[in-house]
Amino acid sequence: MVPWVSAILLGALSSRVWANSQGPGVDWLGINGGYKANYNDSLGRLWYHSETPYSTYTWGGYVGSKPRDWYRANWIAGDDNETLGKHTCRNWPLEYDQDYDALLHHYSREAGWPNQTFRVNLQAPDAPVSYYTVKYLFCETKDRGGKKWDILINGKKVKEDYVGKWAHHHTDIYHFMCVPTNAGMIEISLVAKDTNKPQARFSTLEFEKSAEGCGECGERSCGKGLCSASTFYDQSFDGGWGARWTSLMANQFDMEVPESKVACACDEGVEGESCEAGICAAVECNEPFGGSCNENTGACSCINGYKGDHCEVAPKLDKFGCYDEHLQVSDRMTVSTVCLPELIAGPVRHGHIFRGPSPMSAVSDKVRPDTVYFSWTADVKYGKAGANGTEGRVYVSKLKIPRGQAPTLEKSHVFDGFVRAGGIDMTEDGVVGALCIKYWHPWVEHTNSHLDKAAMIVAVCEVNSTSMEEHRLPWQIGKQYQETVTAPNTGIWGSFPLSAWWAQRSAGYGYLLYAPSQRMWTAWYGATVDHHTGYAMHTYHRDAPGISDSEYAKYKYPVPRDLVEPRVEANGEWRDHHRTGTGDHQKSAAWCYHPILKDIGLYKHTYGAAKMQQYGLAEEPNYTKPAGAFKYVGHSGGMRLEYPPPAYEYGYGDEDQDKALQANAIRPCGEDWILGFPSTQGNVCAKVTRLGEITEWKVIEPSIGCMPCGSNGGCCGDGAKGRMVRIAPLGAPEHEARCGPDARFLYGFEKQDRTRWLVELDGDCNEVTDRMDVTAHTHWPLYQDWTTTTDGAVVWVTTWLPDEVGEHGPKGSPNGVWPYSSKPEHPEEEYMYGLTPRAVNGAKVTVYYPSPLVSVSTTTTTMVSTTTTTTTSVVSSTSTTSTTSTTTTTTTTTTTTTMRPASTTAKPVSGFQPASGGTGQACRGAHGNDNNPNYYTAITAAVPSEEACKYACMAEPLCSGIEYSLGRCEVWTRPGGIRATMPLQGFSCYRFEPPGAEAFQPVDGGAGRACRGATPGDNSDSYMTVLVINSLFECKAACLNDPACKGLEFSAGRCEVWTRQAGIQASAEVPGFTCLALPFNTSGFELVEGEGKACRGESPTDNSPAYYEVIPDQGQSLEACMQTCVLHPGCKGIEYSLGRCEVWTRAGGIAATWPLPGFTCMRYAPPPPPAALLSAQPGKKPSRKQRFLGPSFVQTRSAAAKEAPQAELSLESLEGSEELEL
Repeated sequence: MVPWVSAILLGALSSRVWANSQGPGVDWLGINGGYKANYNDSLGRLWYHSETPYSTYTWGGYVGSKPRDWYRANWIAGDDNETLGKHTCRNWPLEYDQDYDALLHHYSREAGWPNQTFRVNLQAPDAPVSYYTVKYLFCETKDRGGKKWDILINGKKVKEDYVGKWAHHHTDIYHFMCVPTNAGMIEISLVAKDTNKPQARFSTLEFEKSAEGCGECGERSCGKGLCSASTFYDQSFDGGWGARWTSLMANQFDMEVPESKVACACDEGVEGESCEAGICAAVECNEPFGGSCNENTGACSCINGYKGDHCEVAPKLDKFGCYDEHLQVSDRMTVSTVCLPELIAGPVRHGHIFRGPSPMSAVSDKVRPDTVYFSWTADVKYGKAGANGTEGRVYVSKLKIPRGQAPTLEKSHVFDGFVRAGGIDMTEDGVVGALCIKYWHPWVEHTNSHLDKAAMIVAVCEVNSTSMEEHRLPWQIGKQYQETVTAPNTGIWGSFPLSAWWAQRSAGYGYLLYAPSQRMWTAWYGATVDHHTGYAMHTYHRDAPGISDSEYAKYKYPVPRDLVEPRVEANGEWRDHHRTGTGDHQKSAAWCYHPILKDIGLYKHTYGAAKMQQYGLAEEPNYTKPAGAFKYVGHSGGMRLEYPPPAYEYGYGDEDQDKALQANAIRPCGEDWILGFPSTQGNVCAKVTRLGEITEWKVIEPSIGCMPCGSNGGCCGDGAKGRMVRIAPLGAPEHEARCGPDARFLYGFEKQDRTRWLVELDGDCNEVTDRMDVTAHTHWPLYQDWTTTTDGAVVWVTTWLPDEVGEHGPKGSPNGVWPYSSKPEHPEEEYMYGLTPRAVNGAKVTVYYPSPLVSVSTTTTTMVSTTTTTTTSVVSSTSTTSTTSTTTTTTTTTTTTTMRPASTTAKPVSGFQPASGGTGQACRGAHGNDNNPNYYTAITAAVPSEEACKYACMAEPLCSGIEYSLGRCEVWTRPGGIRATMPLQGFSCYRFEPPGAEAFQPVDGGAGRACRGATPGDNSDSYMTVLVINSLFECKAACLNDPACKGLEFSAGRCEVWTRQAGIQASAEVPGFTCLALPFNTSGFELVEGEGKACRGESPTDNSPAYYEVIPDQGQSLEACMQTCVLHPGCKGIEYSLGRCEVWTRAGGIAATWPLPGFTCMRYAPPPPPAALLSAQPGKKPSRKQRFLGPSFVQTRSAAAKEAPQAELSLESLEGSEELEL
């Protein structure tokens, strides 16, 4: 029997059978309702407080909406001196005598959601079932009673219409016995029944391991329900408030006689004494943790990551209870959950101004279209006086995002000793830099202002994007805090503060940009000057030298150089004393780098309209200096974003003039800029020329959401807007700076009703698509921007907690008002900053694609059948300019086909090669754990033989191999083929590829890609030979048989053998196509005198620039540099170091080297041409006979796949097949 079925049936069978087979669950667990902290009672038992959110890695906690506490010591008017213990309910358990005040004078009550649910982890999920007595106690101390609620255990209704009592009349006590664990857990829910002021309350909950009551069910059958024996003390008394004297009586527990009951407890929608009535009575949906049954249709709706017709397939959870999830919410947008190695920290103190976790800023790879990097902060305590800068962990993570598929976390690098992450960017040669913030106690204890304004260390943490290893020691970018100036870049002007509200409200934890033309890093963050709020900007060359020892000696509170390296800041016109630290009351900030202007564009808001500037990195003679309204560089330069522009001749503006209220988003657009921001009239898209002229100003949506300053969504006192406008290039990488009517941008905004919307705009701010309401699916936080991949997809990374009650959106949607909890600040405790309540480790990745995604369904083929049944996936979307409704239904497509070999005794087909020996091996993709279901089609009916599985492969044009086990056949179509196996008895794995095919590499994922030359639009006919071929097997063989082949493109009936000299360097998205490349032949290279050498001419000092050419944009890797050499006329070798490629063309070649760590020197001698070319006649092209197996071969193999296997098929047996001369 399937394990999950066994576990479910176990709870439905007679408890008497299992009374003597207790599992390993904990002996006792208690929850103290309404108590603010854990409590140790007089019996030595630990009671957990009821405000703990549920997690899989702790004891448990509440599920859904957070309940409220209730405590009232003195309810008698005017009796303010009454002691806590004087007012009591008339009865309570004897073991509560010494703990009454702590256990029954408080209770947990309903909050915004009128229900309460608690889930406890009592044992491992796969452990044998344990049985418990679940105890429910409630003593009302406030209200008049009369409200009703149901009590459910593991989704079964064990008490219907419980009625609350008058204050202090009675402690109601219920013992529900013989309750089995479900996947190691027990869940109890209190479900309010009244519509007017509903209630659902408890004082204590206990879970005591016991088989008591298990024998009382006898032979009673409860279907899929629960047979439960219960005892209870539940009495009502007359008198109302007049009976308050009962609160002064002694304990009357011994005077009461409990009642008892044995009954079946049923799921919602199921009725009858044996839980036999209702459409769901016979439908098991793995309630309550895996799913629920629809009372109208009887279909299961799965939750919590469970899948399957009966929600029987559990998600793979990590130690924090996280599971990977992927949802296609529209034809262009996906939202996925990726599990990180640690819990994600919340922002410090001010969760509402971040509207998300501690920032998780992202940047796209400069070359790889499927790669994004993001930084984030692990949730740990910090702020201990003697920690010496070692606290905290900041991560930089590498994310793979194949088009339309689930993202995967490829690798992460952790920087110890940093407590916050800020902005992120990437250099042209693949170094990812992230702002990382360090807590340094000497700066905090010597602060010259309030604690929240104490200074922190701002640094840049760098990783190599290929290896994801640390690039070098983190280096400081900003001021060295001390009360007085003793050296350059010291003092109090421009401190990065601990938790100053206004400073962090302006720019979060700071922004970081890299200028590739100048090879400079620039940081911008909200800062303080004593008790004033402002900002600071600092710019450093990427290879800036460290400061001198004499300067370092002048630092008053120096940070050890082995923790953070202090470096020399760059100087230029952009740097004035205001920008490096001033108190201008900055309220918002946005910026980006312009690849054409070679400068940073920025705008910021203090008072009045936001002000736009050009930073000033573009300096003559190399670049064009800022001009027009931007010609004055520095703090005071720039232009106000007002439209129409003010009437300068009169000195005042028009009453109808619109003003930018905040800086939210900015992007390059041709030589100009395109901006998104809230204005006095709505959410605006604007265009500003490089001279500062406003050419477009369009209100996309007049309704604007305000910044919430409370969990109820109330606006902040100053009425500031919500900072939710975003704009990013769509369909093209940002460095192309596309603009005009053919360009596309994704624009996001929030309305006053808290709904979140996306719409596509052209480069002139015109809407070109219907708007999409994404409130139910995604959220973007403040102070981190969207990023655009090189193939034009827009990506952002964050996380959120769901809106359980639907207060600000659909129930269960991302809580956009208070998405994440903040880290508490406790200045008097050992650690100033504690752990984030309800922290999670699931990162939410949203991807918006520039073109529609192909709907992907799971196809299962059943052998030897004569019927075909298909259940299709339905995604409906209705859009207007004002409202959009998106509905997504996820289903499984099942296809049944007839595939019956005429003879099961025929010899197996040829062309198959055993993978790792074949027998006892299961197929895998790139490595032993790579087993994505998208790699294959599963045939799950009784497959008659391994040979039949091979014929199924030959019938699939894209087949690259099979995995066979008894009754199951997997036909593999992974573009990269089967490259690994996993030992597994009863399985066999075979590759179906011609010899040498393992050299092929998928281009941009391979599947759904058409090959291109240098760019996605480069598709000359001269690059390829087009052949009529019906399978990928033959297409690979044709390429491998051509000495000039650099790769192939395959689609049904068509094979392109690519012979372009520079090979396949790009691809375009085309459904149904496959693009594979062959790596360059680098056999002509040899190291010169080993590693760590720089190339030289005749002697180690002979290094004339005339000997080599520095090749731009080829420093990403050694392989790219080698390929450049192969294609470069006269290349004699290369010198490579990270970010730099020298192609040597010296006539005498490379004759010497110079020792230099990190450098590689290689000679190059082109390998001799293949023998086939040497034997060819001069002036005559190689015969097509060497390159193309003609139609008769294709037809023969196709027929072999469709007909009975009468004879063995192989390339060798077809040597006499027709060959074509073209």
